[in-house]
Order: sequence, then C-alpha cells, then structure tokens
Amino acid sequence: MKFITEMELRNVYRIGPFTSYMVEHGSRLTPEARQFLTDRQIAVSYGTQEKNQEQKQEPLPNPDRQAEKPDWRRGKLRCQMQSVSALFLLTGQELLERDVLLAQKVLELSRLFSALQRGEGGGTSAADLSFHGCTGITADVLFEDAGDCFEVTEFHIQLEKGKEIALLHRLRSALRELGFAVLEATEDRLQEKQEEPIIPEIHYMINALSSLICSTTGGRTCQRQNPSHTAINW
Repeated sequence: MKFITEMELRNVYRIGPFTSYMVEHGSRLTPEARQFLTDRQIAVSYGTQEKNQEQKQEPLPNPDRQAEKPDWRRGKLRCQMQSVSALFLLTGQELLERDVLLAQKVLELSRLFSALQRGEGGGTSAADLSFHGCTGITADVLFEDAGDCFEVTEFHIQLEKGKEIALLHRLRSALRELGFAVLEATEDRLQEKQEEPIIPEIHYMINALSSLICSTTGGRTCQRQNPSHTAINW
C-alpha cells in the first residue's frame, strides 16, 4: 500500500494549486496529508482514476445570463408600433379613394411615425410640419396631451364624410393607446433620465388628427373654443 505524505501534497500544490484530490485505489493519506487537504478545503475522492473522471459537476447558474431575459414590454411595444404603422397605410389608402387632400395629410403623419420607428423622432420641430395648430390646439401645446377635443359619436358617421371621420378616429384611438404602451415599456428609463423619447410626437399626431376630424365634419368653428374662430390651420 502506498502512503501519500503531506510533503508530496505540498510539492504538487506548489506546482499547481488544486481544489480536489483523488486518492487512487491502493493508496492512503497520512494524517498530516489529510489535515493539509482539510485546511485548504480541498475535496477528497476515492476510487480509480477512470471512475473519478466520469463524475460530472452540474454547471452553476450564470447570473449574467439570467439578467439577459428579454423584456416582454418592449417586444409588445414593437408589435404595437408595427400595427399602428400598418393602420396608417390602410387609412391613407382608403382615404385616397374618397378625399385626396385628406389622404395626403394622413400620409404626412405616417412618414413622421415611420421616423419614430427608426428612432429618429426625438426633438421634432413644428417648423418642419404642416400642422401648426388651431384655435382649440394652440402652437404652444402642439406636442402636449390636449385631449380628444372632438368626440366622435354615432351621429358623425351619418354625415356625408362619416366614413372619413370614422377612419381618422380609429387611427387617433390607436395612437393614444400606443402612447400608454410607450410609457409602460420605458418606465424604468424615464425614472432614471426624466425624459419621454417619442411621446411628444405621438401627442402631435393625435392633435393633428383631432383637428382633421373637426374640419372633416364640414364645420368651420372650433368645438372647444370661441365658435367664431376657424377650426384648422394647416
């Protein structure tokens, strides 16, 4: 029988530190050698070398990998933005058959929305856009939540332009829902940086659509302000 001494272990450890040690069949540790391994918390196994190599350790969980879980809220937001983009195109296509000028205004907003999807929306200037406000939505609140200044009811769809009004209202409602989805998906970053990346542009498009809805009814007076003023200023 072969005895493994503390000196032998020290020499091996000096050459290359180890965390486990196998005592081969037919060998034994001296008390000093055993204490050497215990002091360094080195795991000891017994048996043949072949059997020891078959023992596998389960991989430890990787905290970095766990932290890389996909954010479902951002995935949901991307899908919603794609849906709204498709709705812009569908609305523009339907309006082309009924009112070319109205369709052009909607497609202009569609181009702005496409820029938001590409991450080019932050800091859009009102000077670059054709809608400059109206009596109910003044220039200083173009990029703020002005509410749905014109409420669409079943009465409006009976008008001559009822189809156009319904299409614009559907698009406006989709944008308002998207605004809340943006806030949900970017909640953490908003708390850290105190900024709203694309919310102002969404407000602008909602306000522009509200003004379009108002003018499409055929009336020339604002539903929120003094009725003696005109409703739009494109």
